Amino acid sequence: MSPHCSPPTPDYDDSLTLDRTPYLDDATSMLASFSNLTVANARHSIAFSSADIGTPTLDYLTSRPTSSIQSQQQNATLQPSYYAQDKEPVSTRHPRFWMYDGSIVLRAENTLYRVHQTVLAAHSDIFDGLFTVPQPQVSPPIDGNSPPFVDGCHVVTLYGDKERDVEDLLHAVYVPDHFSHLAPDADLETLLDFITGILRLATKYMIRHLRQRCIALLHTKFPCTFEGYDSKAATSSDRYRSDMVMRTISIAQELNVPTVLPYAYYCMSRFPHRRFLKERPGDISWQTKTIVLIGRERLALAQASITHAFLLVFRRSPLCVSALCAHARGPHAQWHELENARCAHPLRRYDAWHDLNVCRECVSYCQNVHDLGRRDVWKHLPEWFELGDWDELKETQDR
Repeated sequence: MSPHCSPPTPDYDDSLTLDRTPYLDDATSMLASFSNLTVANARHSIAFSSADIGTPTLDYLTSRPTSSIQSQQQNATLQPSYYAQDKEPVSTRHPRFWMYDGSIVLRAENTLYRVHQTVLAAHSDIFDGLFTVPQPQVSPPIDGNSPPFVDGCHVVTLYGDKERDVEDLLHAVYVPDHFSHLAPDADLETLLDFITGILRLATKYMIRHLRQRCIALLHTKFPCTFEGYDSKAATSSDRYRSDMVMRTISIAQELNVPTVLPYAYYCMSRFPHRRFLKERPGDISWQTKTIVLIGRERLALAQASITHAFLLVFRRSPLCVSALCAHARGPHAQWHELENARCAHPLRRYDAWHDLNVCRECVSYCQNVHDLGRRDVWKHLPEWFELGDWDELKETQDR
């Protein structure tokens, strides 16, 4: 593995306060102005019965999604487009995802997708809940604007969702072999381009199997087990650019994939200090950079005291068969060479055993100490980057 870098982001106050003023005598005239409200104008109002309160409908869910994953899932915004023609740019039909027998029209930005309620409901807990709730019969607006239907299908606006993300999600839903289009040896940038939109909407709309599929692909680049790391290190020569590692970190933070973070932070810690001082578009926050740099110091200490301690302070094996091992200079020389490296890499498997110039029993003893140390470092990786522990990360991710 290259030493380059491998292994390698308002609360709203809806209350209204009326101060007591000397103009309260004008209240009568203010109330009189309400007499101009006609029955026709009242058709714009939405009436709710007590039965409506606990049963959200497509017309009710009009709040825009927040950046929180939980809020995105709870408030996945699906709103009928009542005034699309007059107040927004004309929407175009997607060339592929306009199904002649579709039963619902989704709108993302300026693109329309005619798809099937049953298909979406079969994949998504959110859509399943929404589509099974009986929707009210909505009368066309009295001002002459178009009703919220296209070709007899209800139009549902996906607020905050990008056209590209929706297209990627529909490919994953409708095309059985969609993920086979991603080459097994695809680089990190290609993989992120392929899965990010799917992961974002699969998280928002609770499409669990697609979310897990995307996370599994992320783990091919940023493993979450020691065995996964060891296998990757032995077979892959991936070299990650700092901007791609930071992009991965941002995606994992945004979309609740914390099991990716420990190794991503580890990879980031191996870049030069000067990269952390630069501020480029798409960079991680300064707080995250600080955490990574703190973790780097802990990794350097772990390399000296855990994974490569047999070089810094050589100890003979209890089964040593050569008295010369007690005076071997190889281990200390190897430590100085390791210490001169630009940054610590305690997870990297040490392989210069022949340079130790010690007996076979001592080599075997050092190998065992080294492997146990690497596993110990992996176990504590989340903790050293202020992320908790592996079990906590997995529990958080699976919520």
